[in-house]
Amino acid sequence: MKEALIHRGPKVEIIDSPVPEPGPDQVVTKVIVSDLRPSNVFQPQLPAWSGASAAAVNQGDDIAGIVHSVGSNVYEFRPGDRVAAFHQMMAPHGSYAEYA
Repeated sequence: MKEALIHRGPKVEIIDSPVPEPGPDQVVTKVIVSDLRPSNVFQPQLPAWSGASAAAVNQGDDIAGIVHSVGSNVYEFRPGDRVAAFHQMMAPHGSYAEYA
């Protein structure tokens, strides 16, 4: 899948990444739409940003899409369901990707 990482600057880099696998309590969504907030783009510039000088991040949080896969403890959703979600902040594989 394609994934957008935001570096200091800000500079955006498009990379190839594997489709994430869901944890036991997680859902992986095929992203149809994601928001882009100024805070996401400029957050790597802030002095308090942990690891800003060392690593880029996919900081996208808000997602609308279709469930791709679910973890073993997930019973409320199944592949093919349409969903809107909030990605866990500061976790890998945010919504600036084909799957989150």
